[in-house]
Amino acid sequence: MAPSQQTTADAAHASVPGEPRINATAATTTTTPSPEVRLRKPAAAAAPPTTASGTLQPPQQPPSSPPPAATAAAAATTTAAAAGGGGGGGLQRLLVGVLATGLWMLFSSAVIILNKSLYRRGFAYPSTVTGVGQFFSALSGLLLARLAGPSQRLRPPPPARTFCRALLPIAGCTAATMYLGNLAYLHLSVAFIQILKAFTPAITLLLCLAAGLERPAWPLVGAVGMIAGGTAGAVLVESGTPAFSGLGLAAFMGSSLTEAARVVGAELLKDGSQYNTAESLVYVGGPTALLLLAAAAIWEWPAMLAATYASTAERPMGLALVAADPWVFLAAPAVSSLVNASCFFAVYATSSLTFKVAGCVKNVAVVWYGVLAHGDTVTALQAAGYGVSTAGFMLYSHLKMAARAARRPVAAAVKKET
Repeated sequence: MAPSQQTTADAAHASVPGEPRINATAATTTTTPSPEVRLRKPAAAAAPPTTASGTLQPPQQPPSSPPPAATAAAAATTTAAAAGGGGGGGLQRLLVGVLATGLWMLFSSAVIILNKSLYRRGFAYPSTVTGVGQFFSALSGLLLARLAGPSQRLRPPPPARTFCRALLPIAGCTAATMYLGNLAYLHLSVAFIQILKAFTPAITLLLCLAAGLERPAWPLVGAVGMIAGGTAGAVLVESGTPAFSGLGLAAFMGSSLTEAARVVGAELLKDGSQYNTAESLVYVGGPTALLLLAAAAIWEWPAMLAATYASTAERPMGLALVAADPWVFLAAPAVSSLVNASCFFAVYATSSLTFKVAGCVKNVAVVWYGVLAHGDTVTALQAAGYGVSTAGFMLYSHLKMAARAARRPVAAAVKKET
């Protein structure tokens, strides 16, 4: 999982470890849930009106219809008002989308850079870093529920049985994804991990096929083949460099596998509820934070305390690193909350494909940051492999979006019939 703190929400962009998502209990774009059909009960017939003495009242006559000329004038006025307001509303939404997408790209890149800086300073405790980040994300969910209006209102928590069956496994997969992904950043370069991110949809598709959630289609297979081939070429080149770490590669692939398991599990275990962004952050992000911090308390905090006692003024370690530069340690989880907010507005105001393109551009920018700021090496063959895998990823995303769009009329027709 990349150091960026996961929003536990499934946005419309690809399931890449460490990237924000807008619905933690629904499958991401790598697997589209079937349209939910709910049968409506027929409305009970209204009782005939009666007077105070119990006698039936005569039926009231409906109000007379306005003259056709008045109806046409009112319709023309309404249409003109809608047209006049529609242009302004469309422009406003476009500006919000551009601003929110730009801020999401900035904040999500900043979280990667900040977390990597923590690890470079010697604070090698990924479960603690990600656990604190998820705790801040859960707090941002509570804040979003208070500020964003009725659409983000928190409903009562799900029953214990539903939580243990549907949400707790998702939180467990999310925690594993975040820990393993951040562990990879301790051993691999920033640039190389951005290249590896494109491989996650390939693993997700394989698990979806194994679970029966996807049917093999040659276009999808071709797109995934491009992703796998480009990534494999980049890994082959990287494996011959001194900066390569087999442990780091295994950790990242493990994070991709648990992320794919989260996507498939969310589809298989969904309880019929549709959680909004705030609920996902609180009801999934909160348990994820508890799992990560509990693991940190067992495996990381004893070593952290020992390093703190052994630190010196010349060489701070453990919590002494936090005391020496507290703002950096507070900035990483705080910025992760800004990732959640900007992601929410960006997904609302843009299309899924636009958001995916923005994610690809952001990853390329982070690759260049690693090259310029940290001296990461990206050879011409790696760049070519990354280009092939990115093209495969965009083709994959386009095919998934087209399949989803084709299913919408069918779902609408079924819902109308019921």
